[in-house]
Amino acid sequence: MPYTVLEKEIATLPHAAISEVVDFIRLIKLKFPEEDAVSEKKSLFGVWKNEPFYMSPDFDEPLEYFVGIIQ
Repeated sequence: MPYTVLEKEIATLPHAAISEVVDFIRLIKLKFPEEDAVSEKKSLFGVWKNEPFYMSPDFDEPLEYFVGIIQ
């Protein structure tokens, strides 16, 4: 439906009805958001795939804080 038809129909409505039309348009916009407004989360899987990675040699060693608790 062309906008001109909508404009003609809205022009014939009383002022109270126009505010209801505006409210209805806002409701429809909430139900059907624009595709640009919806941002999909990108997967971060493999983001560090080819980056150099350093891990301390004592990474698997127990922390000093827990040594007394474990024994």
